[in-house]
Amino acid sequence: MKFKFLLITVLFSMTTVGQLTGKVKGLNITKPVTVNDTVIKVVYNNNKISNNPNPPAIFFNGKLVSYSLLSTINPENITSVNVVKKDTLIDSVKYFGKIMIQGKTPSKYNYMSLSEFKSKYVSSSENVPVFQIDGTIVDDNYDSYLIDEKNILRVIVTPVDNPKQKIKIDFINLLTKSAKNIEESNQIILR
Repeated sequence: MKFKFLLITVLFSMTTVGQLTGKVKGLNITKPVTVNDTVIKVVYNNNKISNNPNPPAIFFNGKLVSYSLLSTINPENITSVNVVKKDTLIDSVKYFGKIMIQGKTPSKYNYMSLSEFKSKYVSSSENVPVFQIDGTIVDDNYDSYLIDEKNILRVIVTPVDNPKQKIKIDFINLLTKSAKNIEESNQIILR
């Protein structure tokens, strides 16, 4: 979690320069929510790093990787992060800077796409898969969305079949080996 926060902060600082003055697009200051509020607040989450109009190139152990891999890298396995604020052209794609991440032992990682992960661990089904990683729904291409297989703690598959609404999905929730997830998985609940 600390690593994700650090990465988002670095990306934000790379693309933001200057002071905030006057009205700022996207900045809303509201009163705190109380128990007696009668209006339901609807929030749409669309804070993807890959939607950044000026994305940096992400390198992990010297290899160009997609942003998706950052969601499953264990921060404890990172030895250094270096930010280079120089535009880079790689395979005809312009990147606005580089983030060089060096991990500990390279053999400790096993990168695979979500599609490969599903075929390896989840029973075959006609249902449409919907992935979630540590509470964040994945809305990218499952064939190119990379994860580190060795940092997955648990897979929870919930089939949703609602014929009246014509919904047939497999909700696949991946939990990484974060300290929080490990602690929660070791708790015993007595009923």
